[in-house]
Amino acid sequence: MRYPAGHKQQSREKILNAAADLFRRRGIAATGLDSVMGAAGLTAGAFYLHFRSKDALIAAAVAKAGERAHERWLTPLAGVTGRAWARAFLARYLSEEHRDDVESGCSVPSLAAEVARSGAPARRHFQQRLRGFFELVEEHTRPPDAAGRERAIGAIALAVGGVLLSRVVLDRTLSREILTACRTSAERLLELDGADPAPRKRAHPKETA
Repeated sequence: MRYPAGHKQQSREKILNAAADLFRRRGIAATGLDSVMGAAGLTAGAFYLHFRSKDALIAAAVAKAGERAHERWLTPLAGVTGRAWARAFLARYLSEEHRDDVESGCSVPSLAAEVARSGAPARRHFQQRLRGFFELVEEHTRPPDAAGRERAIGAIALAVGGVLLSRVVLDRTLSREILTACRTSAERLLELDGADPAPRKRAHPKETA
């Protein structure tokens, strides 16, 4: 049977999108290949036409999850610059909406613990996007120096940890307190009450988690 041009690439994209969603919602270890292929609307036997192993799928799905999270959470901030961008980003990231959106939210709090137990390819993809995440926040908040990078890393750690802990607890009041406390601390760490830093050009494209 002949398929139209681009059919294989379209099928691969369906698999990646299904895996990116299921891995964030259920976890990597708890998600089997049959579940991924079923969610993609494909037969389980077709998996190996696209990927050599589950490890290969994990690496590619981590990248796909990062791309989709970027579109959902950062594209709306495209018209905002300087520290107004950072403040708006923290407000969106450390929000109840993001807390409740495990499937489409940032891949860092959703997948970090499991990627840490995965193979080198998945960890390499995750590391690349995490570096981009650090640089993106740093460029909007601080001059390009060691202190600026340290503050950006610290703020992101607070943001990621805040989302993760807010999802763990059952008490919704406590969950909101965690989000608020981490947002306030991250803003203070980035000194968002000061003047905007001078804009600077990117040396290379940034990626986020």
